[in-house]
Amino acid sequence: MLRIILDIYRDPLVNMAVDEAIFRYRGNVDYDTIRIYMWRPSGVSIGKSQDIHETLYLDCIERYGYIPVIRPTGGGALLHMEGGEVTYSVVLGRENPIYNFDIQRSSIEIAKGVYNALYRLGVEAGLSGEYRSSGEPLCYFRRGSSDILIGGRKISGSAQLRDGDALLQHGTLLLKVDPYIWSCVIRDVDPSRFRDKVVSLSDLDIDLPLSKVYMELVNGFIEVFGDEYFYGSLSSEEVELVSKLLETKYIPFIEKIGFSR
Repeated sequence: MLRIILDIYRDPLVNMAVDEAIFRYRGNVDYDTIRIYMWRPSGVSIGKSQDIHETLYLDCIERYGYIPVIRPTGGGALLHMEGGEVTYSVVLGRENPIYNFDIQRSSIEIAKGVYNALYRLGVEAGLSGEYRSSGEPLCYFRRGSSDILIGGRKISGSAQLRDGDALLQHGTLLLKVDPYIWSCVIRDVDPSRFRDKVVSLSDLDIDLPLSKVYMELVNGFIEVFGDEYFYGSLSSEEVELVSKLLETKYIPFIEKIGFSR
């Protein structure tokens, strides 16, 4: 059974706390979850193994009014522009067959939800299927097996986290991008190289209502996970865990680097 949460714009710290709470609580429920959401204000996230000072320009992030956050998953840095992307998170329990695949294959199977959505939106895309180890600081400059490409340029990437009870996969779908702003907040990002490697729906002259993008993502993931699903929201236990994670992990982190929320 799949729970579908169609969420709204949320603060970057809340977004990460919510996804982590769903992941941590998965062993207590008998359903998987897909959550689709956006960001307000804009956030700049890094993978859990990255060093924030070596990866980001914190002074520029603060000047723009963005909020930095460390994702519970790995991968490279990302700018989550308000209105510039739709993000998904998928949490699967160990009883889901996809959980038993290795990381690369499971990542591909989950990312097929975005591939299916693009197909339904009339966009011709392909799945990378190829993994290359890379020290690139920017997620969209790395090549992962679950990347979704259009004309060789990346429109969607993902990162995954596992424990004994569940897996969490984050992924994005770019609606519009400004390479200059990305280069202002993430180190070693050349705008010209960015244009060669990254594409958004706006770059393809595709302008769709958000409701249409959301619903085709839902339909795309239903094709992956099956038609046993329900629309839901966070449980009271998950809400409590979100609050705890904010108080003990996410807010103390940005306070430590001198940001206020």
